[in-house]
Amino acid sequence: MIKIIKLFLPGFKSFKTIKKEIENTSMSRERFIDFLKVVGLLMVIFNTTYLIRFNDSFGEYLIYNLSFDDSLKTSYTWFTVGMALFFFSVGFTNKIAWYSNVGRDGSQWKFLTDRVNALLGPVIVWIFVITISLNIYTRTTNVPLYFTSQDDGVVPLTEFIMWPLWLVSIYLVVVIFSPFTLFLHKTNPYFTLAAFVLSTVAIDTFEFPLAFSYLRLINYLLFWLAIHQLGYFFADGKIFSFKISFFISLSLLSFGYLFYKSNSSDEFLSLSSYRLILTSNEDPPTLYYLIASLGLSSVFLTLRKPIEEALKNKVLWNIFSYIHANIFTLFLWHIFILFFMYIFNIETFLYVFVLLLFAILFGDYERSVFKLSSNIISRVNPLQPWPTPIKAKLSFSNFSLAWISSLLVLIGIFQITLGGIGLSGFFTLRELYFISSNTFEALIKLGTGLLLLNLTIRRVDLKFRILLISAALQALILITRNLMFDEISEFDLYFSSGLIIFFMYIAFINRNYKTVNSV
Repeated sequence: MIKIIKLFLPGFKSFKTIKKEIENTSMSRERFIDFLKVVGLLMVIFNTTYLIRFNDSFGEYLIYNLSFDDSLKTSYTWFTVGMALFFFSVGFTNKIAWYSNVGRDGSQWKFLTDRVNALLGPVIVWIFVITISLNIYTRTTNVPLYFTSQDDGVVPLTEFIMWPLWLVSIYLVVVIFSPFTLFLHKTNPYFTLAAFVLSTVAIDTFEFPLAFSYLRLINYLLFWLAIHQLGYFFADGKIFSFKISFFISLSLLSFGYLFYKSNSSDEFLSLSSYRLILTSNEDPPTLYYLIASLGLSSVFLTLRKPIEEALKNKVLWNIFSYIHANIFTLFLWHIFILFFMYIFNIETFLYVFVLLLFAILFGDYERSVFKLSSNIISRVNPLQPWPTPIKAKLSFSNFSLAWISSLLVLIGIFQITLGGIGLSGFFTLRELYFISSNTFEALIKLGTGLLLLNLTIRRVDLKFRILLISAALQALILITRNLMFDEISEFDLYFSSGLIIFFMYIAFINRNYKTVNSV
């Protein structure tokens, strides 16, 4: 409980952690990967500030994305697809972490726990604070609940402000699938990457009937797994079998094709939509987003050596590392800050200072767990065998529990956005395709996932009771849904019932397991 409370308290001791990590940075650390991670998210932050404009007309609140109408700003979005750079770096770090954890002590579950916790601390603080803030502001002041967009559509305030959860959701997806995609990369890396890329292109170009248009959402998975897979090629050195001329050619072909399409057709080519209109190249990702991502990644791979040399400069590395230590916090808060600066008529030139202030106030957890000195950040040998668990006893139980817990966190994050963080009531039900949820149920799923992920495996003495509590919470979801809405969808019934059975099964096999000490 004390650790949870500390998440929300501003702290300054964590800056000493950053200083210590900078001083002890491992010589084998891939600073280029750190650069891609930070620059990728900074591109997204700058995009928001540069492209989004607010206005009001006769009481109607309007929101504009300048890249929709300005061809120059549209072209600018092709060169700033920072999400692709970020997930490229995530692919690298996930592979290194997998081989480190599993190859060292067989802890597949620890891989999932560590990767999920790396981002979830700042996310929990962010969700809690904006939930309280928006529920207070919307009830006491004239804060708009909806915007009117450029195509006369209606954009809910929560869906705009909570747009950063899109990155969190995709991050959780690629982490959950990492054990599977790592195995595919080990067995047939080039075929796996080609399959992800070609499947993405096929789904985007195929004309689905209206009733099956939701199948395009599969590209959320396939596209980001393809970008994530590229990070594996960097981690094991396979990507360096290609000469710099290859990356220069790929970048020229990619951006040349986008300019050609811009001049020869009227297609929508902006890659920064922020879900403000129905037409989008990032929601789900399209062929154009894939081409720009490959082009931008190639540009940075071409410049890798000069970038690494520059980061060896002590002053530059210090500045960069302080930004790195707060990057998730900066990313999560940037849209919230931009919106409220408009609401309270704060001059835009103060945006950077306000953003840094929020990072200091709410970034203590991220700074405290910031790591640069770890010696695990080194390239994996392509010939290194696939790691097998050394501590095999009960590993399947722990891994499956960690995997299900991570899935619950993912669903909870998604449903918090869907539920609107309680602005229209914490029990108001909203539906998207076959998924229905409200804020109350979303918070239960998120809390259950985090509880199981962080306590169940580490505290064997609490495992049984926590699993029973988790099963009871899933039963509570079904009971409240039936009492309040007099119906339960088949998906919710089967999903919650399956979780209850799973939790009870894991609790039972651990309850009846007795350790036998042998001499």
